[in-house]
Amino acid sequence: MLLEAEQPDRVGRLMTYHRYLASARVDAMTTWQTTRAELETSRAALAAQEQTLVAERDALKARADRLDRARRDRSGTLASLEREIGAREDRRKELLARQARLAELLERLAREAARPSGERFAAARGRLPWPVDAPVVERFGAPRSGGRLRADGVLLGADAGTPVRAIAPGEIVFADWMRGFGLMVIVDHGSGYMSLYAQAESLLHAVGDRVEAGEPLATAGQSGGSARAGIWFEIRRNGQPEDPGRWCGPRA
Repeated sequence: MLLEAEQPDRVGRLMTYHRYLASARVDAMTTWQTTRAELETSRAALAAQEQTLVAERDALKARADRLDRARRDRSGTLASLEREIGAREDRRKELLARQARLAELLERLAREAARPSGERFAAARGRLPWPVDAPVVERFGAPRSGGRLRADGVLLGADAGTPVRAIAPGEIVFADWMRGFGLMVIVDHGSGYMSLYAQAESLLHAVGDRVEAGEPLATAGQSGGSARAGIWFEIRRNGQPEDPGRWCGPRA
């Protein structure tokens, strides 16, 4: 400063300016370093947030895929249920039509047949023999077609070809094929009593034949679309079904 050809007061002012500039530079450097550290912190936070968002996006995509699969599965289940309901409804309609055809046939037979006396049949209630010695695999009154209909007879699970015998004396009033029943024979015992033997493999008598108790009428089978071999057996009084278990005696 002494060697400078400057005035001392001017040199003093310059020194003061330099101190201010140095201080400002230090402040600026400190601010820059602080800002840089904050930016690094923000960058790390953003990276972590980005990872979290990516994970959430992947989780949402996986959930959407599961929901889509569940939706497709539910659609398939609903379609299957609709098909099952349709099949049950068709089965119910077929059973109703079958009952109507049988009722019409029995009414016609009751009008046309020269019926024998049914006194012996009525007196044998609870002691009549079963048409075959076989277990009951479907009971009288069992629900059918989803529970809307009830069985009018019993299914006896006899092997195919097993002789089916008349439970009481009477006259053959029907021996033919009938839709829903297969090969069927109906015996009129008089006084409104009839016995019916359906889904037979073969018939051994013709309409008009007189039969005695224990005489073979047919052989067991599974005609008419039955899922298993046997004989469908009904007892009717004035066209109305009655429980064969109340008419036939105990089985061995």
